[in-house]
Amino acid sequence: MNWISNLFSKHSTNFHLSLIFFLCLSLIIGSNLLGQWSSQVSYTIFHYPFFTVRSSLEALLEAEEENAELRQALVDASVQVTLLEEAQRENERFRSVLGFEPPAAYEMFPAKIISVTGDIIPTHAVINKGARDSVSLHQAVINQQGLVGRIESVTLDFATVQLLTDGANRVASRLARSRSMGIAKHSFATGMILDNVPFQSEVNIGDTVLSSGLGGIYPPGLVVGSIIDVTRQEEEPFCKIAIKPAVDFTTIDELFILKVAAP
Repeated sequence: MNWISNLFSKHSTNFHLSLIFFLCLSLIIGSNLLGQWSSQVSYTIFHYPFFTVRSSLEALLEAEEENAELRQALVDASVQVTLLEEAQRENERFRSVLGFEPPAAYEMFPAKIISVTGDIIPTHAVINKGARDSVSLHQAVINQQGLVGRIESVTLDFATVQLLTDGANRVASRLARSRSMGIAKHSFATGMILDNVPFQSEVNIGDTVLSSGLGGIYPPGLVVGSIIDVTRQEEEPFCKIAIKPAVDFTTIDELFILKVAAP
């Protein structure tokens, strides 16, 4: 044991320096490990949750922007489809007008409906043509289906059409087959009827009713409608005749105004 004591006493200074060195080294290494551990704890507790929330919010915002773009694209596509469908319907209407000729001694020019009025069904329509376009009172108005009505009032740029569905509008008419004559008129209670047709007249369901030209308002030969019911009562001098109008007044759009052709 003496040799150990002698060795320690002889090299005590070296032992002390070595011990101090290892202690310092352990402190340095320990502080680095402690720093790493504390950094990891700080990141895990404080930074990572906020980073996750921020990332989630950014993802939600991106998804919302993408959804908004998709919704806008869907709206744009829907509008395009609607425009294409309307263009197709307009094309079909124009095709139905091709070959459509006015009565003899008349010429026609087109007009478009701006608005319609009426309590139960349309009775009047405002069109986009007026006195500047040679529109005048009482001109007949038609479409490719048949007689629509007449010009009731006119301003410089617009005009009002009194439709056949207005009870005050009467049309001197005749049956295309038998040539029997009567007055076509409309009421909310009975719909359109052919009045003043004598009891003995030859009238059948399906007969076509045309304007007769009498009275000077409507040219002859315009289609008013067709017979859908005939009632004869022996005590009554006239038939009761119901007419289905040739024109669907709930869907009218493009119209044509008739005017006397220049000689």
